[in-house]
Amino acid sequence: MARIGLMLYSVRLACADDFQGTLAAIAALGYEGVEVFDLHGHAVTDVRGWLDELGLAVCGLHAPLDAVEADLAGLAATAQALGTSRLVVSWVSPPASAADVTEIRDRLVAAAAATSRLGLALGFHNHDGELRSFGDDSSLLEQLLADVPELFLELDLGWVWFAGADPSALVARVNGRAPLMHIKDFRNRDEPSFCPVGDGAVGYDVVAPAAVASGVEWLLVEQDEVDGPELDAASRSLKALADFVSVSA
Repeated sequence: MARIGLMLYSVRLACADDFQGTLAAIAALGYEGVEVFDLHGHAVTDVRGWLDELGLAVCGLHAPLDAVEADLAGLAATAQALGTSRLVVSWVSPPASAADVTEIRDRLVAAAAATSRLGLALGFHNHDGELRSFGDDSSLLEQLLADVPELFLELDLGWVWFAGADPSALVARVNGRAPLMHIKDFRNRDEPSFCPVGDGAVGYDVVAPAAVASGVEWLLVEQDEVDGPELDAASRSLKALADFVSVSA
């Protein structure tokens, strides 16, 4: 059964103000784990201690591709100290041409091989730009799914939808390649209008059960921008997602 976690970027202001207290609040809401992108100035051993005390698993560590290439050993050590074997590329400048797609793909293949040599797995988190095709060439995401098995995918189903694709159809094709998925909702496709899961138009009453059926390990709530208290939005998202998943069980 898929577990539900929170990408800590969703509560980054609260974490920056009181990291330990925010982790405690996340656990109290009922989240089973978190995905980390920043230690907010704290020692990794302290953060790991807080997580262990709260019973929160770490399902991955995010970093941009430039940082992975520049400091892979340091990121690997942080990930392992946090208790995860998964490092996820959080961002790369979206391709603007077929040549860009090839260049990014080659960089990811090289980074995945280097990460594997350190005993970790490298994943890729998409935004909408990675679903864009150029001429007769397939999109970066399509190429990664079809031809780069050494890299796992962390599908952001909200950005998939925002790009005009069908997230339910995509997750049906992943065949275990996407152990982590971001659950992000948008109010419309006109502009990035972020909202708690279930309040938008992505349709997680259908998409979330499809993700579970694909064999995903972690459904990770993420809301890039929040109106009001971040933890209130995280609570609302958790309740809605848990309902969608329980109905599918």
